[in-house]
Amino acid sequence: MRRVIRIAFVAAALSLTACRTPHRSVAVDVDLAEWSTETEIVVENDDTLTLRDIALFLRYNDCFNDDTLTLRIEVRTPDSLRCEEWLQVSMPRPRKPAALRRQAIADFRRQALLARSGDYRFTVAPVRPVEGIEAVGIYVKSY
Repeated sequence: MRRVIRIAFVAAALSLTACRTPHRSVAVDVDLAEWSTETEIVVENDDTLTLRDIALFLRYNDCFNDDTLTLRIEVRTPDSLRCEEWLQVSMPRPRKPAALRRQAIADFRRQALLARSGDYRFTVAPVRPVEGIEAVGIYVKSY
């Protein structure tokens, strides 16, 4: 009987901790041949007290030939506030051929507080058309 109670307790504890994930990422595929249009990434927020680091990541392949990419990012909060800025992402080139996709990560915000509950909409677009970008995403890490 004690064994059953312990198993039930452990299962309950695991299910409670699984509901609150400190990390979240959302990615959207883009046009591989030529990415030139805006891509919207929606991040749902229900915790208005936790500080977070927000990073932008890009997956790309051998068709992308540059070492940097400049992006225009617009953020719309649940209460319709807007902020727009540019972000330059360094795109590392591997020394050896890569069998898998390459990924570049750029910090967007450190210790950001998403003060409103609801959907935060990140609209990301390159400042010029590029080819070889497969996906763009947002990575959110909670403290």
